[in-house]
Amino acid sequence: MRSLLQLFAGLLDRVLAVVLAITAAQAPIYYAQYTQVLAGVRLEAEARYLELQQEARRLHMSVEAFVTRHEASGEPTFQASGRIHRNTLTRYRLYDTAFQALRSASPTQKPERLWRYFDRRIHDAVQFQPGLPINTEGLVWASLGLLLAWPLAALARWLLLPQSPGRRSLS
Repeated sequence: MRSLLQLFAGLLDRVLAVVLAITAAQAPIYYAQYTQVLAGVRLEAEARYLELQQEARRLHMSVEAFVTRHEASGEPTFQASGRIHRNTLTRYRLYDTAFQALRSASPTQKPERLWRYFDRRIHDAVQFQPGLPINTEGLVWASLGLLLAWPLAALARWLLLPQSPGRRSLS
């Protein structure tokens, strides 16, 4: 029975290592797909911003002055449009900043940048398609998955295998 458990534990080590390596290698693929969706959202926000900018210029005003004038109006209809315009301006700036930061990130900066600029709505719009990136970044992420698999497999083996009197370590 003990040798069967050891065989199972050895198999578990390998399966866990492969699963975590493949899972970790998905990070660059998800990042690329997230950035693509963000680019589309940013493009739409930019189109709305450019419309706003064009109208402000037509009236010889800056976008900020145009929006502020709507917001400060005593007319509820103009105040409502001012809120919409402010939202357009805010969204464009937010998505543009996020897109520029994600697009310009080096491979080592990508996890932090994604964490900092993560937007649940963008994530929900990503229709993730897994793959296996065969490039340096994918191999680095897969290696990190393998490094994570070792201590997890050792912990699983320690928890699953009965302890013999002389065996008390995690390795």
